[in-house]
Amino acid sequence: MLKNYKCFGLLLLGAGFVTANSSSAFAATTVEDERILPYAKPGQLVDIGGRRINLQCVGNGGPTVVLMAGLYSWSLVWYKVQSEIAKKTRVCAFDRAAYGFSDPVSWPQIISGVVEDLHAALKGGAIPGPYVLVGHSLGGVEARIFAQLWPTDVAGMVLVDTSPAGEGLIDETQPDFDEAAGMGRYTSYMFYCAFLAMHAPFEPSSAEFKECSGATLPSDTPAEFLKVWPKFFTADYFAAKASLMSSLYTHLYDSADHHRLGAMPLVVLSIEHPWHIASPAGERLTRSYGKIWNSMHQDLARLSSRGVHRVIKGSGHEIQIDKPQAVIDAVDEVLHELQSEPKP
Repeated sequence: MLKNYKCFGLLLLGAGFVTANSSSAFAATTVEDERILPYAKPGQLVDIGGRRINLQCVGNGGPTVVLMAGLYSWSLVWYKVQSEIAKKTRVCAFDRAAYGFSDPVSWPQIISGVVEDLHAALKGGAIPGPYVLVGHSLGGVEARIFAQLWPTDVAGMVLVDTSPAGEGLIDETQPDFDEAAGMGRYTSYMFYCAFLAMHAPFEPSSAEFKECSGATLPSDTPAEFLKVWPKFFTADYFAAKASLMSSLYTHLYDSADHHRLGAMPLVVLSIEHPWHIASPAGERLTRSYGKIWNSMHQDLARLSSRGVHRVIKGSGHEIQIDKPQAVIDAVDEVLHELQSEPKP
């Protein structure tokens, strides 16, 4: 059921999916992808006032690239691109509060709170700006709000199949959306998952874990990572997701989609078809919504006089997983433009 929600950044890590209890079946025949191992433990835990935010930073030089994941995801989702970007400059992936290794908050999560946490973590972690922000899905909204609040801290931006601000309100205008995607059950189901997680740790082989996590791992995932995988799906994580979802059903952040970026280097990546739902209503939604989705991305690219909009063929919503080179190339393009600028 949850895998129908294209717009909210499902963490689907690769093409060969298995569940966490399958490690013994493939360990003897599959070469483990060690790129994922750094995300099995915290990186730099930065105290931002009584709680810690996790930053996974590698590489040297500047400007620092900051990776901001979608609603379902955390720093882990960048494992195919972060090490490549690190060959050119420092790059930090970010875990929202209650995600990954970051501490939870004791109040409802909203988008502006996530952005404030990131800004505080970068400052508290002595990671100087200006930054190149790379935001996927909901992370793209957060990147634009960050640039709106602290414009001098942002030198460039890459938006990876980003959500628009107020996406939930836009979704609901589509005539086939409710029938195809069934969003009415989402928040209540997340709280149900939070209830389950609060009472007992998930059994990785259970149907409840598969449904609540909305994710599986590729067959080359190292056994060491498989051991920690279920521990990420806490009651606080599910509650945070449900709370953040509500931030997409408001006009509070609409101005971020119209905030002019001057001549900032900007690349906006889209996929061809934002929905892949195997039903008559889903097929109709794919045809109608694809045009709207990419048109919104074209508008975002126009926020900068140097904005570029690019459609990545053959990719699902997680371009950084399906077509990682497209994201790496976009970051390289922004870095090259910044390096080519005349020095003041």
